[in-house]
Amino acid sequence: MRSYKAEPGKKSHAVELETLPSFLLNHIVHKYHQVLQSKLRSSDISMLQMRVILTLHSHDRLTVGELCNFAIAEQPTMSRALDSLELRGLVRREMSESDSRLRLISLTEKGLAMHDEIRPVVLGLNDAMVADFGEEQRATFTRQLSAVLVNLGRM
Repeated sequence: MRSYKAEPGKKSHAVELETLPSFLLNHIVHKYHQVLQSKLRSSDISMLQMRVILTLHSHDRLTVGELCNFAIAEQPTMSRALDSLELRGLVRREMSESDSRLRLISLTEKGLAMHDEIRPVVLGLNDAMVADFGEEQRATFTRQLSAVLVNLGRM
């Protein structure tokens, strides 16, 4: 198993950043966001708003807290994104029947149409990212990324 610590007698800065999984993952995500933003520019939608729309389509109705977990955002940031999406008529907030303190977020018809516009772009970019991978390599890559996420969750 590869160790990312400097060898004895060598300075720690000798470790090449480009060999660190965290460095590579960060660069991949940054580049992915750049490319996706350019492809979604005509939709006038942010990365967080895109994640909210895709998440709500997959889960139907969620609380703000659940959306924060699925769409990867802190509560104040999520609230601002939802305000914007609601102003654009893409989501609606409804009081939970089981707990009046909770608001359930769902897509409107306009939000569903936005989903149908952005989903093919996201899927196409994901396919392009692994275009040179065979089916088995894609499955292995996905399993490995999932394992990394599980490992980080254990910390």
